[in-house]
Amino acid sequence: MNLPLVVTPEALASANTGKLKIVDLRALEAYSDGHIPNAVHLDTAFLNRVEPPVGGLLPNQEGVNALAAAIGLQPDDHLVAYDAGGGSAAARLIWVLHAYGFSATSWLNGGFTAWQNAALAISNVPVERAASQLELQFQPGNVLDIKAVQSQLDTNALTLLDVRTAAEFAGTDVRSARGGHVPGAIHSEWTEVFDASGALKPDEDLKTLFANININDEQHVVVYCQTHQRSAMTYLVLKHLGFDQVSALDGAWSAWGNSDTTPIETGA
Repeated sequence: MNLPLVVTPEALASANTGKLKIVDLRALEAYSDGHIPNAVHLDTAFLNRVEPPVGGLLPNQEGVNALAAAIGLQPDDHLVAYDAGGGSAAARLIWVLHAYGFSATSWLNGGFTAWQNAALAISNVPVERAASQLELQFQPGNVLDIKAVQSQLDTNALTLLDVRTAAEFAGTDVRSARGGHVPGAIHSEWTEVFDASGALKPDEDLKTLFANININDEQHVVVYCQTHQRSAMTYLVLKHLGFDQVSALDGAWSAWGNSDTTPIETGA
């Protein structure tokens, strides 16, 4: 199925549903009230591994295969993920699947809000899930741990992009043992990619946004926030814009800021 990484509600509505696996990442109550026809619900707990005080780690092999089973994912499916719009859960699912080699994925631009605004069909019928025997395998590339990033700080190999709030970046809003940011990181808050409706801004505006902070598609960009929820959205946007080398800092600032061996910077 030839759907792009970012798909509009109209394009999804007209797609052949035979091989589509549509996944709703909203709360179960919202899903029960109404969802895109044929969509299955997935609890966002499947998207994270937690090792206190670090959160937001990539699920392990067992966890990601449990995720695949929970939605009945098949090898020839094309997965379309959506949340309410203006959020990060659907992008986080896509990042997790990419890390395990499942690339046939799309993100619904504007989420369920955009679907409703387009006056498209809504169902409240729960969807039966086929059994899934899919065994996903980890594929290195889109996730780096703090040791891997720290070992390359003194080189030009990586461009660090911090998408938390300005106060988190500066270190005045402290959400781990230490506040601040990874030395040399560039700051751009993750919400800058959205328009007022929760859909993505036009591609040209997005390209200008990143060009203005000296980020281009020839760099290996490593994105992070507090637990790689917000920065999963940034990952998806960069991939949508054609960036080949985009990775996430596993555990994000909850890993970096809770380590006693990592350097930090504070201030704007």
